[in-house]
Amino acid sequence: MKSLKNLIIPFIIMVVLAGIAIGVIVANSKTSSEPSDSLTTSTDVLVTPINLISSIEVINKDGTGIGFQGSPDETGNMIWTLMDEYTTDVPLNNNAISSWVYVLSNFSSSGTLGNASELSLSEYGLDEPVYTIVITGFDGTVNRVFVGNKTADGSNCYFMLEGDDNVYTIVTAKYTYCGFQLIDFLETVSFGIDYASLSTVEFKRDSDGIDLVASCALYETGDPVFTAISPFQIECSPYFVSFIDSVVKLEIASFVDIPEESLSDYGLDDPSYEFIFTMNDGRIINVSLSSSIGGFYYGTSNIVDGYFKVSEMQINGLDTQLMMMLGNYLVYYPATDISEITGSYNGDTFTYDIETEGSISDDDATADLNGRDAKVFTSSGRSYAAILYESLITISVSDVDAEADPEFDPEIEFVYKTKSYETYTLSFVQRDNNSYYVFLNGEYTYFVVPTRELFNDSGTDTFNYGAWTAYELARQAIDNQVAGIYDIPSEE
Repeated sequence: MKSLKNLIIPFIIMVVLAGIAIGVIVANSKTSSEPSDSLTTSTDVLVTPINLISSIEVINKDGTGIGFQGSPDETGNMIWTLMDEYTTDVPLNNNAISSWVYVLSNFSSSGTLGNASELSLSEYGLDEPVYTIVITGFDGTVNRVFVGNKTADGSNCYFMLEGDDNVYTIVTAKYTYCGFQLIDFLETVSFGIDYASLSTVEFKRDSDGIDLVASCALYETGDPVFTAISPFQIECSPYFVSFIDSVVKLEIASFVDIPEESLSDYGLDDPSYEFIFTMNDGRIINVSLSSSIGGFYYGTSNIVDGYFKVSEMQINGLDTQLMMMLGNYLVYYPATDISEITGSYNGDTFTYDIETEGSISDDDATADLNGRDAKVFTSSGRSYAAILYESLITISVSDVDAEADPEFDPEIEFVYKTKSYETYTLSFVQRDNNSYYVFLNGEYTYFVVPTRELFNDSGTDTFNYGAWTAYELARQAIDNQVAGIYDIPSEE
């Protein structure tokens, strides 16, 4: 047994030694042919406080580049301007520059490949660096950082520091920041449109040929109200107001460098959308946008140098249907603004005279239909004078027919006279059994209204009468009232 034990122990020792030897050989082999990309600890290769930097410049391999020079303000914060060779008049975003300077003036590596003398620098793009960063301090110290290729997996890139023979790796963000151009530092731009100074806005859309011009006014609250003036004359809907508001308040924070020969790739050779804002002082602000490309609209403006992009989330309503951009009613006025409405149809005519400082149903209001008092009520208190007025001012548009060219041969007309001596004549020319073309003051409006807006009879539902039928109902109520009360007979 003693002899066997003596044999086993030397054997075990030999196995252990052999394992160690193999490990050393493998380790040496790996070091010489495939340098390690990582260390267990991070190494500060270059740390430069931003307030000590006089200038920083990134020079590309092809000789182009960008650089900034800094100076502290009275509070000690750094103010950055372009170096003389890169000067421009466009406004720059100091915060964006400060972030860029910080990223490119501090290098802490978590990986090293070894000494440059033992490596093939061309393999790492460091024989002719992709980027050279030149950092000059206020004390005259100059540091140069050489940035090479990205690693195979793209997560890191190689770099060296002048005076340091080691080759390091660092996150690819450094490589990305080295590639920044002037457009990445431009100040956020807004169009600076004040609704109080806005006269008109024109919206053009290529997909359906829309060319809509709307005037701008303000409510007492200061909120804008838009009224279409071409090719239609009608108040615009809240959808249109919200849509225009998203463009007016747009802030451009992202600019793109697009060569002239590539404009078609971004939809800017023939923009899909165009806005023309005309201000009260005659200034004009143009904004043109492409269709959505990868979640962005690309655009140009006469107040912005170059091209920009904005997210789909920043603008709403570009493809809103035309009818949703427009208000429902051909003519809409509160009773306090109207003095008289006349109507004619099939040889019958009426004149409706109104005078009120509030509601048409107020005790001191007057509402005379062909010289007779129209303030007749249902037993539940609904006013026939109000039914008629509401039906006349809420004639709703259902469609637009820009291709039609109807002959002016009206079947029914209403004339609205305001207290400010404006007159609007709505004329209706039959289109088919279900609809009418609409003319305003003798001009075709391109609008179509359904027949029900003029002739609907909803029986005892006093809130849903056509305009002419409402007149007939009011006349019926005046003729048949008892002490100012009349209830519509039920069909039952």
